[in-house]
Amino acid sequence: MFNFHARSPGRPPLFVSFIWLLYLSFPLHAIMQRSAEDIVAGITVLLLFAVVYVYSFLFETGRLVLVLAQIALIGYFAYQYDASFLFMGFYPTPVIGMLRSNRHLLTAWLALLALVVFVFVANRNEIAMDDLYLTIPTVLVMLFIPLMIRIGRRSKELKEKLNMANEEIARLSANEERARISRDLHDTLGHSLSLITLKSELTEKLIAKNPERAIQEVRDIQSTSRAALKQVRELVSGLNMATVEDEIIHAKQLLATANISLRIEGEFLPEEASPIINNIMGMCLREAVTNVVRHSGAKECVIERRNEDDRLVLIVADDGCGIADVPAAVLASGHGLSGMKERLKLVEGAVMLESSAGNGTRTVIRVPLVART
Repeated sequence: MFNFHARSPGRPPLFVSFIWLLYLSFPLHAIMQRSAEDIVAGITVLLLFAVVYVYSFLFETGRLVLVLAQIALIGYFAYQYDASFLFMGFYPTPVIGMLRSNRHLLTAWLALLALVVFVFVANRNEIAMDDLYLTIPTVLVMLFIPLMIRIGRRSKELKEKLNMANEEIARLSANEERARISRDLHDTLGHSLSLITLKSELTEKLIAKNPERAIQEVRDIQSTSRAALKQVRELVSGLNMATVEDEIIHAKQLLATANISLRIEGEFLPEEASPIINNIMGMCLREAVTNVVRHSGAKECVIERRNEDDRLVLIVADDGCGIADVPAAVLASGHGLSGMKERLKLVEGAVMLESSAGNGTRTVIRVPLVART
């Protein structure tokens, strides 16, 4: 039983194979001009040709044999009826290009070439020079089509393999990057944190017995922690981390999708802000914009960036429904707000919500601007 939905590899859409069957009306018209016996034989062979063509187009199994059968049937028509039946050779040409093996492709192409030579030789006395001027270019196109299809399919296969190779390279690179980060964290922080722990335990014991020695140990702990912090900053500076600028670009896309206009005010974060602070504020900005899209029902959103003394301030405001009627306990339990608080706690930052019913919501994020050490 035919499974017309089981599309073989490299096969064009189903309608392509059927639409060309309409052109069999031309050889059918030529057959109908013959005797009754020739008409019956011709229609039978023509129907057989159509079945073989459709089957070879749809299914890969036995495709070479079916292509050769088509070429043989075309040779029968061209010899028995008229040399113009040679142009039925356009039917098997795409199927020849779909043959998976180069050896099969060459065999079928040579059979098609032999058909052309056979028809020209068999009708050499009947073909006028003017007919050759029209026929030869068409025949050359017919012979060239299978090669073009094969080149196109080969290019597509190579492109797919290249994409797979690029994906594999990206995956391996990501794995290697994770392994490198793991090694760097272990090598750079493991020793420093172990040293801080030991010195902290020693300081605890020396506080009562030898205060001066304890003070020196505390200074060593501070020095070690600064060195560890510097190592962490150097490590994260080499990572592709989200920044406030990156998240603003993402916010433009997200808000536009939600039909919320965006206005940006203030300057970008100063260069002296550490990558960690930039990343944390970028993640908080993402969460705040997501809340605007999900809960505010706003028509406009404003993102403002500014400096306040020694603090970086990031404000996300909307003109939505506000959260004045939402209980404080519910707000405190929200994963988005709690996540922002946890992130900001790492850099001694804070987040505050300002809202009134019908006047929208302002999310204010403040982070101390600490100079690099």
